[in-house]
Amino acid sequence: MRLLVVPLSLLLASVAARGLAQWPDGGPTAGAGGIRRLGPPAPAEPRRVVSIGPSMTDIVVALGRADRLVGVTRFDDAPEVRGAERVGGFLDPSVEAVVALRPDLVLWLTDGGAMPAVSKIAELGVPVLAIPVVGLSDTLAACRAVGQALGDPQGGERLASGLEAFIARTRTRAQALPTRRVLFIVGREPLVVAGPGSYPDELLRVVGARNVVEGTVAWPVFPVERAAALDPDVVVDAAINERGSGNDRGLSAIPAVRRGAIRLLPNDDALRPGPRLTSALNALLAALHPEAFR
Repeated sequence: MRLLVVPLSLLLASVAARGLAQWPDGGPTAGAGGIRRLGPPAPAEPRRVVSIGPSMTDIVVALGRADRLVGVTRFDDAPEVRGAERVGGFLDPSVEAVVALRPDLVLWLTDGGAMPAVSKIAELGVPVLAIPVVGLSDTLAACRAVGQALGDPQGGERLASGLEAFIARTRTRAQALPTRRVLFIVGREPLVVAGPGSYPDELLRVVGARNVVEGTVAWPVFPVERAAALDPDVVVDAAINERGSGNDRGLSAIPAVRRGAIRLLPNDDALRPGPRLTSALNALLAALHPEAFR
């Protein structure tokens, strides 16, 4: 998401109430069988694919099928899709841009904000595979579903199984390390943090950390005073687009920040539920337990 036009914090704040990657009707996520097909049937091996969601793009690239991607979002940064057309964002895809590419399959990381546009794309005769991804089980299900949709079920299974094994190895490795209480920041102005049910929350549990944020909101907007009162051991900062903008001055109210226990993630991998989870878990493990990497 390095090409965000607006800060990620504002984007997440705008959708926090309804939840990212959820069906507007509250239906199940991918891991619970919530994948749906919209529009006409797709061919067995689609050749012109549009991805509405960086995580979907990452899966196609990991499957070695990047040559089929004719359109991606403005947030996609993989070198393999540098020449693909940009069709908007995962919240605001352009119907006209998608249809003009004559895709035989659209991969959609579902979100209620994009539902009207995607419904119109399907009504215009474009096959859509809608995949609601929230947690790790959904990520694995998405890998299998995209592999199947591209005519490569074996590749999808290999990708999912490899990620599953990596998650298991990371859990085992983390068991020998002390538990850290963590505040995970995704935006600074306003301060937006990862709450229960969010993707970073699940990644934190894999690396043996405890999220200090409680409640029922996945992406809550926090007053800095409330974050300070939680007194985390470590602050993990994933707000990569807001550093150096002056928005970090208020973070000094958090004791961990004053102690220097703030860890800056190098990229947005921990916010992309897909194959980049391997690098995200490694980065979190190194951030919380640098002693284990010496």
